[in-house]
Amino acid sequence: MSYCINPKCTNRENSDGSQICQSCRTALLICDRYRIIKPVRSANPALPTEIFAVTDWGTEENQWGTVKVLKVLKYTHNPHLFRLFKQEARALIWLAGSTGIPQVEPDGYFTIQLPNNSHKLSCLVMEKIEGETLAAFLNKHKQISPKLAIDWLQQLTNILEKIHKYHLVHRDIKPSNLMIQPKGKLRLIDFGAVGEAEIDTTPIGSAGYCAPEQIIGNADVRSDFFAMGRTFVHLLTGIPPLDFPTDETTGKINWRNQTVDVDNLLADFIDELMEPLPETRPENSQVILEKLKTISLLITSAEPK
Repeated sequence: MSYCINPKCTNRENSDGSQICQSCRTALLICDRYRIIKPVRSANPALPTEIFAVTDWGTEENQWGTVKVLKVLKYTHNPHLFRLFKQEARALIWLAGSTGIPQVEPDGYFTIQLPNNSHKLSCLVMEKIEGETLAAFLNKHKQISPKLAIDWLQQLTNILEKIHKYHLVHRDIKPSNLMIQPKGKLRLIDFGAVGEAEIDTTPIGSAGYCAPEQIIGNADVRSDFFAMGRTFVHLLTGIPPLDFPTDETTGKINWRNQTVDVDNLLADFIDELMEPLPETRPENSQVILEKLKTISLLITSAEPK
């Protein structure tokens, strides 16, 4: 099947060999390179973006037909959404070559003009990542072990270190935006909320994971650490952070009694990530990696021989 990119098309499915949509006459080979094979998620008029699986026919001949992901912004006339979409594209192009994030080629961002229409679509083509989100993983496994939590914390911190080096903040870390690949490698996805640390003052993020200062538009790298802490509360307990009671005095959530075999060292560290005030959280990724190394060694040495 060839799928039409035009969000206003009334019949978007076409036969494989078609060059032009039989319904709206939009070219099916986008930029003479990409052909949409299917939507990745169901069409939703309320969402500003659509995501598709595409085949790439413009790379080296031995890579023809490589499956990638195409993200399309339908509403380029909305300046706020357009700015966020361009920020996402720019960030991923800057970060190209960094492990743990979707790879985007320098020409991976482009706009296309629809026929007989002044409307333009903004497009971003990126690597297709094999695996499942941690949200899907949780649905099957309910919660993770402390040992796996330490491994994933180290992997995610290494990814964040690369992002923060460019003074960028992801601003939407949560289980559904993390993927685990078949060989156990963690990948951070969905950079739709990414912004420049201490410069971008847009209030953005997901309830339950978003740091207090981020809600009012003051995010910095430590805001990502807060979201990382909340994410691992969810992973270790199987319970979304919003479902925990909050201590009215400290502003912290009471989550520890819902864990299994989580050492106090690890629980204390996660609480430190989630400190309400950013200045009381770890300062940077290196501090976190050193703490995790120490925690791992101490927990391992305390295990029965």
